Formats: sequence, structure tokens, C-alpha cells
Amino acid sequence: MNSDKKTHLIKATLDFSTAQLSSATLEKLRHARSSALNHQRIHHAAPVLSWIGYRSGPNEHFHFSKSVTWISSLLIAALLLSALSLWQNSAAEHEITETDISILTDDMPIHVYVD
Repeated sequence: MNSDKKTHLIKATLDFSTAQLSSATLEKLRHARSSALNHQRIHHAAPVLSWIGYRSGPNEHFHFSKSVTWISSLLIAALLLSALSLWQNSAAEHEITETDISILTDDMPIHVYVD
């Protein structure tokens, strides 16, 4: 059985079942449907995301303003540069520490290290 026939059969069955219901029941169903649709239309704000420029699109995907995207990119770049600088400083500090230890333990004469 193809999908068109199934759809038609389901529609016919629902139409037949609806015809068997009383008018009071149909009115309650209409009211319940209307109430559900009105409740569904309520849009809830996203206050946490609104201050960073969150915008909700037609398909409910995340959209941020261009300024937020640029600021985020700059912050990430600054974080990466800071991490790189910290890594380089710790490597240089390690070399100086090794030199100091060599001088203090008299492993090499001091004139080797003096320029």
C-alpha cells in the first residue's frame, strides 16, 4: 500500500470517527486545540543570551550580531597570544634556571657564560 492510499485511509477513518462525536465534545476539542495553539505561540525570552547579541531566526538557529562575532574573535586571539607568550617565557625561564644551576654547581667555569 503506497503512502497516498494510507493517507487517504487514515483521513477517511478520522473523518468517520469525528462524525460520530457529539457537538459538545467537538466544541471542547476545538477549545483545547485553540488553547494549545495559543500556548505554543508564546515566545520565551533568552535573557542570558540577549546581552551578547543573540538573535533567534526563523528556524531557531543561533545568530549573533557582527560586533559580537568580532569581539569574540578578538578575545580568542588575545587568549591564544597570551598563552603563547606564557609558554615562551616559561621556556626562557627554564634555560636561565639551568644556566644558574650550572654556575652554582661549578659544572662549567663562569667565563663560558659571560659575553
